[in-house]
Amino acid sequence: DLSSQAVTNNTPAPADTTPPECSSAAVHGDQLVLTYTEANTLSDAALTGNAGFTVSSTADTDITVSSAVVDATAKTVTLTLSRAVTSAETVTVNYTKPETGGVQDAAGNDATDLSSQAVTNNTPAPADTTPPECSSAAVHGDQLVLTYTEANTLNGATFA
Repeated sequence: DLSSQAVTNNTPAPADTTPPECSSAAVHGDQLVLTYTEANTLSDAALTGNAGFTVSSTADTDITVSSAVVDATAKTVTLTLSRAVTSAETVTVNYTKPETGGVQDAAGNDATDLSSQAVTNNTPAPADTTPPECSSAAVHGDQLVLTYTEANTLNGATFA
């Protein structure tokens, strides 16, 4: 018989109770990458839909999140956006953990929510935004030759 026998609890305390936090976010075209601080790795469980992420921009055109993919070892989440971001836009990202799934670390801790997290815009400015202009026109027999000013080359398309 046992009565009030002391029991030694050898169950180890959870090694990781700290949720992953977003440390930076950067966009290049239609790819927005969030980097998380985390002692171990992120969970490599597949995320569905927008996975709780929304993206806002100073542009008039909406941006939706088409998909979200976790790179567990790199501790990143890459969002594919519905359109490319231009170099002139200011972008922010929000995250609210969905009812099921969502970003977690390998220990199962849910990532912290984000509210208007600033995003570094790494989308390059277009190299050439100046339209070609006709600088002269000359007739040579049955040929009309138009000369254009252009820093680069004109499109070589043939017109019928």
